[in-house]
Amino acid sequence: MFLKKLFFSLSKPRETLVVSFLEVPGNLYFYLLSILLSFFATISLSSESIQTIPSLDGIVSLDSSKEHKWEITLESIDPVSFSHSYLEGKKDFDKIPFLPYTPPGVYKLPNESLQNVTIVKKFIAPKEWKAAAIAVRLGMITDKDKAYLNGVLIGETGDMNSVLPQAYDKIRIYSIPNELIRKGKPNILVIRVKKFFRYEVGIEQDRTAIGDASLVQKELLRAEYIKIFLLMIYLTVGGYFLFLYVRRRTDKENLYYGLFTLLLVVYQFCRNQVKYDLRIEFIYMKKAEYIILTILVPIFANFIRAYFKFSRNILLNVLDVSYVFFTLFYFVSNNVIHYNLLNKHVVQYGWILYVGMVLYYLIQRMIQKDRDALFILGGVLITVFAVVLDTLGARNIIVFPRILGYAFLFFILSIATILANKFVRLNEEVEELNESLEKKVEQRTEELKLSLEQVNRLKVQQDADYFLTSLLINPLSSNRNTSDIIKTEFYTKQKKSFEFKNKTYEIGGDILISGNVELRGKKYVVFVNGDAMGKSIQGAGGALVMGTVFNTILTRSGIPTQKDKKPEKWLEEAFLELQKIFESFDGSMYISIVLGLVEEDTGLLYYINAEHPWTVLYRDGVASYIEEELTLRKIGIPENEQHLVIKNFQMLPGDTIVIGSDGRDDLLIGNEEDRIINEDQNQFLKRVEEGYGDLREVYDRILKFGGLVDDLTLLKITYHPGKNGTSAPADSFRSRSYEDALKRGTSFLQNNRVREGLDLLEQALELNPKGETVLKILGRYYLKVKDYAKSVGYWETLLSENPESAECLYHISLCYKMLKFYQKAAETGEKAYSADPLYIRNLINLADIYKIMNIQDRAITYVKKALVLDPRNAKAIQVKNSLETEI
Repeated sequence: MFLKKLFFSLSKPRETLVVSFLEVPGNLYFYLLSILLSFFATISLSSESIQTIPSLDGIVSLDSSKEHKWEITLESIDPVSFSHSYLEGKKDFDKIPFLPYTPPGVYKLPNESLQNVTIVKKFIAPKEWKAAAIAVRLGMITDKDKAYLNGVLIGETGDMNSVLPQAYDKIRIYSIPNELIRKGKPNILVIRVKKFFRYEVGIEQDRTAIGDASLVQKELLRAEYIKIFLLMIYLTVGGYFLFLYVRRRTDKENLYYGLFTLLLVVYQFCRNQVKYDLRIEFIYMKKAEYIILTILVPIFANFIRAYFKFSRNILLNVLDVSYVFFTLFYFVSNNVIHYNLLNKHVVQYGWILYVGMVLYYLIQRMIQKDRDALFILGGVLITVFAVVLDTLGARNIIVFPRILGYAFLFFILSIATILANKFVRLNEEVEELNESLEKKVEQRTEELKLSLEQVNRLKVQQDADYFLTSLLINPLSSNRNTSDIIKTEFYTKQKKSFEFKNKTYEIGGDILISGNVELRGKKYVVFVNGDAMGKSIQGAGGALVMGTVFNTILTRSGIPTQKDKKPEKWLEEAFLELQKIFESFDGSMYISIVLGLVEEDTGLLYYINAEHPWTVLYRDGVASYIEEELTLRKIGIPENEQHLVIKNFQMLPGDTIVIGSDGRDDLLIGNEEDRIINEDQNQFLKRVEEGYGDLREVYDRILKFGGLVDDLTLLKITYHPGKNGTSAPADSFRSRSYEDALKRGTSFLQNNRVREGLDLLEQALELNPKGETVLKILGRYYLKVKDYAKSVGYWETLLSENPESAECLYHISLCYKMLKFYQKAAETGEKAYSADPLYIRNLINLADIYKIMNIQDRAITYVKKALVLDPRNAKAIQVKNSLETEI
């Protein structure tokens, strides 16, 4: 009966409660009083833990205080059912152990196995508000979360099932529908949080608040955009210093400071909330953040060192190399836990050493009374203080906003003060110079006058030496060819000109010589075009030696005992004699040459090219090179004779050969200030075509294309059989119809009239089935258009006439390789190698074949031989790299 009355009394309004208690028996007053006191104490205690929100039209902090707190539990609960239980007044949620929690700040978990926690905040909402929308700010939650208000999901961040970090530095702002908030009544905010770091969970940084959604959003964006504005200032400063470094590369401090500032901008942007609008994957933003954080301090220390001109030391070298390895680790790893451990336990402790070195540099300069050091020290101390605070915040030792972005402004101001001081000092120095400028000008003028007189005296002596040298060279460089069939023409323009006794002369290292020899009863025109190493007098010395030796060889060739030699033997002996003479100078004098003989009866050209620009054939208005590769180095280079190859080329009636020194290619193009040198060797072919093979016209066209920067000599050789009133033997020339078909077919083919050109060449082949020239043209054409089956037929026909031709064997091997007959390709390539071990294209082809056949040792052997002949050959290097990759 008593319990019924008690329950009935408690269910009545408060004002009738006292009357009800008067009806209770007297001996139970004490017991009832105890129960009532406990009941009101419970009501009072629970009401103290609930924060009352006065208004939602502004922004109200939800951070813990003495009157109200957040709560946290490690138990796994359902946020929805838990919220409904609380709002419905059910007592089952009282069984869940909640602990007080004070955000912002991490909660330390008792053991590593715990993954999830639940954070609860209770508040009483006002009865009315004017704001159109409400939002809650929950700070930076580590790491993934789902937030519920009154049992309804209002927002979530991150994938709860992911093992990767999601957004542990993102400030959460979740919108709350107005109808979800219980006006004037208790509300419950439940946040389900999943950790990422081993023992840390919770609302790590920033603050918690609730209020008008627009105000909450504006407050966040205002702070973030102020930081962005400062970053734009820093970006401008960094770009300015990098521009200074580009203009003056010796000032390395500008490079370090510019890089430091730009990297700091990127780092601060990675800490800004705006970065999430870019939708970049979180792991990559963290990777960039840790990489930049690792290299910022070393760059800053090197900036101070470079600015005050301190040399590097062992400690700095060791530290820099160590931090490079740390940076590489961040590049290859995607584990943020490892990032954090390395940063906390290694990288940040290394900063102490860097800061110590910076302070050492600054104190040293301050002792020397350098005011710049004092200004920088102030900026450095403020920056270091900000870094310490940010580091403590990152370690969750303290809760403090990131201030490095603001503090760096003071460092920039210190640098600006230094620049201003420099500018003032510069002005003062200029004023001092202006005061004594007139006196210094007079003094310098007198000194220059004396120097000029001395230079003039020396120049007169030098010009006399030049004149005597030119007197020696001129008779040696001469066109003494008397043949009516093989004509030779010279054009010379030496870069160095001088005056002596009011006359202008030229001197240089280029030389041209031609003459006639008779070998085994046949007449030959001999020629040489040389380009000695060095400029002016040095080059002229090489040309003088070349002219003397070669004219001696020509004179000696008139002796009867010297006339019984093959043309190849004559060229070989001439080359070896020149090689021996120039090799005796022990590297102080080299010369590049084209040395050759042309047989008058047949127009067959025998020649040697020792690192000289390639020989040009001008035929039917089209210029092309008759060479495709380099086989010899300059004369005078030791062991050069081992690579001697005597080449030949069949000239046709009307053909013109043009040879020139490298002054024809090394031309200054564009503005002279830019010093752009032409590197396109095919430009000379265009000049020959534009000048129609006339040397003077070719020279004029060269000058229109670019300016000379080197000596230039041009040699023209033309073949006109029958001009001396004789006719060539019947077996020495093609029939006229064959020649016409060959010329016209070649011309059509070069002008992309392919069908007509091929028809004419086939006609020429019918007239002369063994015509070497037409067979080569057709073989090369079908190889070019990748019709390897046709191409190999022409090359095999050529091979039947000349079984030892390395060129034919190489092309046959190449066609078989492209047709995937690798064994046959290798056998044919080996025959080409036996015929000519120095044929570099065949060496590269053989290496490629054996690479395809997976015979690595043979492939490596041949590619090494090719690189010995031409270390810069792109195809050989490509095959070598491919082999190394496969191995």
